Amino acid sequence: MRDRLLSSVHTLPSASAGLLIYLMSCSSLSSTLLADASSSSSKTCKLYLATSTIPNAGLGVFTAVPLGIDELVGVGDPAIPNVDMDFHNDGSANKEDYHWLLDEYNWKASEVGPYLETEAQTVNAYVPGMGAMPNCHLYLKNVAESHNQYDTAGITRADPGIGAFTAYHNRTTHTLKPIQGGSELFVDYGVQWFKSRESYMGLIPLEDSYYVARDFLERFEPFLDRFTTYAEEGGISTATMDKAKSDLWDMILQSPYKSRPLSALPKTFQLAQRAMKFSIRQTELDQSIRSLEYLKNHGKCLDNIRPDNSTIEHAGRGAFATRFLPRGSLVAPAPLLHIPDRSVLNMYADLYDPEEGDDEPDLTKLIGRQLLLNYCFGHNESSMLLCPYGSGTWAINHNSEAPNAMIAWSNDPMYHNASWLNEPVPFFDNQWTSGIAFEYIALRDIEEGEEVTINYGKEWEEAWNEHVKNWIPGEVHDKFVPPHALNADQTSPLRTHEEDETMYGGDINAFCDFSYESISDEHDTWEDDEMHSNEHVVNRIVGRTRIERNLEPDSYLYSLELIVEPYGDEIQEQMMYVVKDVPRHAISFYYKNYRSEMFVENAFRHDIMIDDSMFPAAWRNRVGVA
Repeated sequence: MRDRLLSSVHTLPSASAGLLIYLMSCSSLSSTLLADASSSSSKTCKLYLATSTIPNAGLGVFTAVPLGIDELVGVGDPAIPNVDMDFHNDGSANKEDYHWLLDEYNWKASEVGPYLETEAQTVNAYVPGMGAMPNCHLYLKNVAESHNQYDTAGITRADPGIGAFTAYHNRTTHTLKPIQGGSELFVDYGVQWFKSRESYMGLIPLEDSYYVARDFLERFEPFLDRFTTYAEEGGISTATMDKAKSDLWDMILQSPYKSRPLSALPKTFQLAQRAMKFSIRQTELDQSIRSLEYLKNHGKCLDNIRPDNSTIEHAGRGAFATRFLPRGSLVAPAPLLHIPDRSVLNMYADLYDPEEGDDEPDLTKLIGRQLLLNYCFGHNESSMLLCPYGSGTWAINHNSEAPNAMIAWSNDPMYHNASWLNEPVPFFDNQWTSGIAFEYIALRDIEEGEEVTINYGKEWEEAWNEHVKNWIPGEVHDKFVPPHALNADQTSPLRTHEEDETMYGGDINAFCDFSYESISDEHDTWEDDEMHSNEHVVNRIVGRTRIERNLEPDSYLYSLELIVEPYGDEIQEQMMYVVKDVPRHAISFYYKNYRSEMFVENAFRHDIMIDDSMFPAAWRNRVGVA
C-alpha cells in the first residue's frame, strides 16, 4: 500500500567522479470453513489482491486478464468524508499529536469530487476500494479514478438511515493504456505525496527520475563497451570481465550519495543490461507482472462482490455476489487500518474567541462523531478501531437472524501479522502501516446476485433499533431541493430570487463559472470560454430568459448576481457583479458547510462489533469504562 513504499528507496554509488556528478545533478472459525477460504470459488476472477511487485510495498492490485484503453476496473468506490480532523483533535496531524494512519490513504476532497470541498472547512476523503488498495509507480501508472457521484440511494431525510452512510459513491477506476494480464495496477498519488514523506520514505524516484536514469545508461553503455575492449586486448577472461562489470554496478548501487535519479536505476547488473538493450520502462514493466498461477495460488479475489442499492430497509447500499460462492470460500479480503484511540473521531462544538478571532473545540460538548465510525469495527472493552479497505466490503450490511457470511482473522502471513494480536494498544501508536487483516468467509452457499450480510453484533443491533424507534425527522423547508437533484436536471427552469428568496430552502449555494479577467464595466455577458474558469458564489438568480427550440426541449439563460472575492490588484474588496446570458450548464449547486445529509441531527453512528470470542485480550484497555 502507499504507506509501505519504503522499499523503493535505493542508494546509487558511482563508478567514476564524472558519472557521479552527472547523476547527482539531476476469530473462532471452524477448520472446515478455513480449509477453502484461501481462494475464490470461481475460476473467472479478474482482479486480485497480492503481494506488490515493489519490494516491501505491502499488497498491490493485479489484473488477471488483459485490459484495453479506458476500460473500467473493478467496482465503483465510495468516498467517506473526514471533516475538520485537526480542529476536533485540537491540534495538527502534521505534528503527530494524534495517531491518524488514514493520512496515508486519504485523498484531497478536490481529487474525489467537487461536492466534497463544501462539506466543511477542511475535508479529506477515505476511499476504501481502489482508492486505498493500489500502489503508485510514477513511471508505470496505468489506471486513474474518476470523481464520485452523489446519491442517497433512495433514502430521504425522513428515513432513519439518512446520514448513516456516505452519499458519495461510484468513484470508478479506468485504464490509461493497454495492460497485460498479470500486471500490477498503479495509480498516481502525485509528486507532492512522495516529497512530503521524504523524511521517512527517502528519495522515491519520480517520473522524471527515470528519464535521468535512462540518460545515464545511454552514457554508461559506451563506457562498458570500452571496458570490454580494453579487457579483451589485455587477455582478461570473459568470466572475470563479467564479474568486474557486475561488481562495478554493485559499487554504483552502494554509494552513500543519494538522489531520486540514482534510486531509479536497475537494482542488478543483469537488469541494467536488459534496460540498456530494451529500456528502463520495459525492464520496470516486466518486473511488475505476476503469473496467473501465482495470483490464483497466492492472491485473494477482489471481484466476488459488487455494490448496489440494498434490499434491507433503511440500509442504503449493499454488497451482492457476482458469482456462486460455496460455503467456506473467501467472499472478500479486508486489510485493516488501525485507529488506536477511537476518540479521534469525536466531533465537538465550536468555542469561538472574539478577542483572538480563533476557533477551538469545546471539549466539554460532544456533538457527534465522524461518519467513518460506521465503517469501522470495534469492541466495547477497547479504544481500538479497525477500518477495513477492499473492493465492495464497505457495503456489506447487517443481518443477525440469517447472515450468510462472517469475518475471521486471516490465516495468511502474507496479509496478516498474527503477532500484532498479542501487542497492547500503545504498540499501534507507532505502526504507520497496515499489518493485520480480516477475511469475509461464506457461512453457507451464496448464490450469484444474493446480498451478502454479516452479523454486526448485539450491541450494534440494539443501538440501531433504539435509533429507529426514537427517530424524529428534522424539519425540511418546503422549497428544499437537494443539490445533486438540481445538478442532474439540466432542463427544468431554475427559480429566480423573486420566485424563491431562500435559494431552494437555504441549505445550498449556487456557483457559476466566470473568469476574473472578464469582470469589467464593459463586460457583463457570459461567453463559452468562461467555462471551467473561476467559480463564484451566486448571491441571487436575478432573471431567466426562455429559449424556444423546435426539436429539443426549451432551454434557459440566466442573469446572476455573483459574489466576487478580492483578486490580485484588480479587485481590492468583495463586490457584487451581475452577469447576463448564463447557460444552465455553467451553474452548479452544492451544500453549504455542515448542511448535507451526513450532518443531519441525530444521524446514526456506531462501530460494527467484533465478536468477543475473536477479540484479542491484549487490546481490552477499557474494561469497566462506561
